[in-house]
Formats: sequence, structure tokens, C-alpha cells
Amino acid sequence: MPTNRKENIIFGISMCLIMVFIMSLINISIHLGKLDFETLKTVIVAFPVTLIIVYILETFIVGKFTHILINNFVDRNDSKNSHILANCFFIVTFMSFIMTIIGGLLGGDNIQTIFAEFLIRWPRNFWAAFFVNMLIAGPVSRFILRLIQQHDKEIITKEVKETI
Repeated sequence: MPTNRKENIIFGISMCLIMVFIMSLINISIHLGKLDFETLKTVIVAFPVTLIIVYILETFIVGKFTHILINNFVDRNDSKNSHILANCFFIVTFMSFIMTIIGGLLGGDNIQTIFAEFLIRWPRNFWAAFFVNMLIAGPVSRFILRLIQQHDKEIITKEVKETI
């Protein structure tokens, strides 16, 4: 897990990149009723705006609220996996709820349609996001983070050896 601000930003960006791309692909292909080049083009066009919205929401609102909940529900002595699972559950719950509404608006749906279909869309988005987070985005982002931490450790070790 991230140990400093730089690692936290890199981890957050990698999680958002993966989650936004895959969840956009899922939702846009469902909305269009197909998965083809046009769908991919639509995902790529919507990607920058959606990524910015998701990163801001996760970093400044949902992430902070999630951190408070994790501190109340997970003990410091609990396993790393329990922290990962709690973080995934809280982030996915709040982000899927919020992004079901925002995604509908970005997709051109009116408020009545969004709320009329919310009980269909939100559970679908929750479970899709939960499994994407647990099986793809989380492991890939943690792998990237381990590579960065290993690289930083090698640089520190090299600098220490040079000073001796």
C-alpha cells in the first residue's frame, strides 16, 4: 500500500485509469447495445472528462470518507487483506452510487430516466466495479506500486552505499 504522498497519487491515478476505462466500456456498451469500434471510440472520447470527475470525487470526498469508515471498522492490527477488502467495499459502494447518477447525466439521460432505472443500474455498477476493483484494478495498481517502491528502495540503497 502507499507509504507517502507520491505513492498515494500514483496508486490513485492507476486505480482511476483502470476503473474508469473498464466501467466506461461496460456502461457505454450496455447503453449502445453493442461492443464494437464505435463503442471504444465513445469510451475514449468520454474518458478524460470521466477520469477527472472520478479522480476529484475519489481524492477529495469519497476517499476521505472511506478512510474514516475504515478506521472505525478495521483495526490497525487486522490483516492487510482486510484493509484492502474494506477499502474496496467502501470506495466501490460510494463511487458506484455517485457515478451511476453522474454517468447517466454524462450519457445524456434525463433525471427522471436516471432515477427510474437507478435500482437496475446501481446494483449492476456496484458488482461490476467491485469485481473489476478486486480482480483487475487493485492487483495491477498494487503491482505498479510495488515496482515503484522497489525502485525507490534500490536508489536509497545505492545512495547509502555510495556515501560509505
